[in-house]
Amino acid sequence: MQSDSDEKVSEMQDALAAQHVTNYQSTEIKAVTEGVPRDRYHIVRITMYLFGITSLLPWNFFIQANDYWMYRFRNVSIPFDPAAEDKTKLQAIFSSYLAIASKVPYVIFLLVNAYVSNKIQPSKRIQWPLMAMIVLFLFTTAIVFVDTDNSQTAFFAVTITIVVAINAMCGFVQGGGTGVAGSLPKRYMGYNVNGMALGGILASIAQILSLVGNTSPADSAFFYFMTATVFLCITFVFFRLTLRSELYHYYMSKQTSMIRKRGQPKENIPKASNWEIFRQIWVYALSIVFVFWVTLAVLPAVVVLVVSTSTEHTIWTGRLFLPVACFLLFNAADFGSRLVAIRIPIPSRFKCITLLLTILRFVFLPLLMLCNAHPRSHLPVIFDSDVDFIIITVFFALTGGYLCTIVLTQGPKQVREEHHEAAGSQLALFLGVGLMLGSVSSYG
Repeated sequence: MQSDSDEKVSEMQDALAAQHVTNYQSTEIKAVTEGVPRDRYHIVRITMYLFGITSLLPWNFFIQANDYWMYRFRNVSIPFDPAAEDKTKLQAIFSSYLAIASKVPYVIFLLVNAYVSNKIQPSKRIQWPLMAMIVLFLFTTAIVFVDTDNSQTAFFAVTITIVVAINAMCGFVQGGGTGVAGSLPKRYMGYNVNGMALGGILASIAQILSLVGNTSPADSAFFYFMTATVFLCITFVFFRLTLRSELYHYYMSKQTSMIRKRGQPKENIPKASNWEIFRQIWVYALSIVFVFWVTLAVLPAVVVLVVSTSTEHTIWTGRLFLPVACFLLFNAADFGSRLVAIRIPIPSRFKCITLLLTILRFVFLPLLMLCNAHPRSHLPVIFDSDVDFIIITVFFALTGGYLCTIVLTQGPKQVREEHHEAAGSQLALFLGVGLMLGSVSSYG
C-alpha cells in the first residue's frame, strides 16, 4: 500500500514538473512567434520612472524641507529668521543625523533585499514596504501642526525614528525596483535612474511652491509632505498594474526559463553566486560607491548651512535661496546629465575611466566647504559669492548624475541575461553603501 502511494505521489510530481516545463516552453514559443509584448499604455515605463522617484523620495523630501526643520529647532525666544547665521545646536546637527538615520538602515535593508531576492518575489518585496511608507508619511504629515516648541528634543527623536523606519522600507523598494529594471531591456534602467533625478526636481518644485507667499512653515510642510504621500500612492497603483502587464511577465518568465534547465528539479538549478556576479561588476560597484559617497558627504550637511552673501533681506536671500540656488538647480543639472548619459555613454570597455572620474569628484568636497556656510570654526570663506556657490553646485550635480547613470545602465549588462536582476540588486546595494559612507562622513 505504501509503495502504491509513493508511486502515485511520484507520478503527480512528474506531471507537475512536465506541466511547468511546458509553460516555460510555451512562453518561449510565444515570444518567437508573436515577438516581445508591447508596453500597453506605457505602464511599465511609467512605473520605472516612479520607482526611481520613490527610491529617493524620502531622502529628497526630508532634506529639502530645510525651512520647516530650521523652524522646528529654532530659538523660540527670538523671531524666526531662516537666513540667520547663528543656529541652535539642534539646527546645526539635524542634517547630519538625518543623513545617518536615512542611509544606515537603507543599506542594511538593501543587503537584506539582495539576500532574499532569489527567495521572495519582487511583488511582495515591493508592495508591503510601499504600503508601510505611505502610512509613515501620513503620520509625518499629521504631526506638522503639533506644537513642539517646549519639547524640541523629543520631536527630534521622533523624527529620526520615523526616518529610520521609512528608509528601512525604502531599501526594499529601491533594491526590488532596481532588480526589476535590470531584468528589463536597458532603456528601462534608464527610466529608473532618470526617475531618481526627476524625483529631486519634483521635490524642489513642491518645496518652492509651499514656501511662496506668507504661509507658515507648518502649512508649507503639510502641503509638502502630503505631496510625497500622493506620489507613493500613485507608485503603488502603477506597480499593481505592472504586475498584470504582459511585458513584465514575459521578461520575468524569460529570465526564469534561462536559469532553469528543462526538466531539472528546482533544487538542482545552477545559480551564479553573488561573488561570481560581483567579480564581473566590481568596477561599476566601486564607482557607484564613490559617486554617492562624495555627494552625501556635503549634501545636505554642508550645503544647507550656506547662506546668501547678499546684504539685501528679500525672499530670495531668505526662504528661497537654498530651495532654488541649491536644490532645484542641483536636481535639474542632475536630471539633464542623466539624459546626456543615455545618449552619450562611456563604453563598458572604458569602465576604468568611469571609476577614475568618480574618484576625481572628491575635489568638490573642499570646494563646497569653502563656500559661505555657517557656523564654521576653522576654514575661511574663499567663495564668497552666490554665483560661485551656484556654479560649483551645478558642476557637482552634472558629474554625479552622468556617472551614476553610466554605472547603473552599464553594470547589469556585464553579466549573463539571467543574472541581470541579481546584478541590479547588487549595484543598488553598493549605491546604498556609498550613501551610508557619505552620511557618516558628513557628521561633525
